[in-house]
Amino acid sequence: MRIWQDIGAPYTLHMEAESGSLSQLNGLLARLRAGMGPQAARIVEQAMAKATEQLRTVAFEQTPVGATAFLRDTIGAQVNVNSQEPVDVSGYVWWQAGYAPVVEYGSRPHWPPIGPLVHWVERKLHVAPGESYGVARRIQVAIARRGTRAQEFAQRSLSLAQPLIERAFREAADRLARLMSGGV
Repeated sequence: MRIWQDIGAPYTLHMEAESGSLSQLNGLLARLRAGMGPQAARIVEQAMAKATEQLRTVAFEQTPVGATAFLRDTIGAQVNVNSQEPVDVSGYVWWQAGYAPVVEYGSRPHWPPIGPLVHWVERKLHVAPGESYGVARRIQVAIARRGTRAQEFAQRSLSLAQPLIERAFREAADRLARLMSGGV
């Protein structure tokens, strides 16, 4: 499992869960080559779909809401079956909001635009419109001096979802073991 920022889209933050990182399942898959590839792939794909949805749910809960909940609303999830022989399945969760990496990793000192800060001050701090510009200006100066603190919501999401993801693949490994032994 890992987090990365896509080079082709520099403002997209991704998380990935790879079935290959779970050794118990990998060992079983290595023994399932003859005749069970499509069935094994289906079980692994179902496990990845479950794990990816659980990761997306945790990510939704851990993503900061901000003034508009836009960051939370841009979460996407996808499962890819790369091959059935050998079984290779990947699950992805990502945030498409352009500022997702800045919220995750924080920022160096810079001058942010005042408009979004005014909106944030009014929505999150409940400051009256007549007073919000002054408060937003003080926040702007503070960011220019110190930058912003990392929220690490994606990293926290991975940590919290890891037991759920591992459970999904343990269940898949159990299903594959029963299948190998002639059970259902």
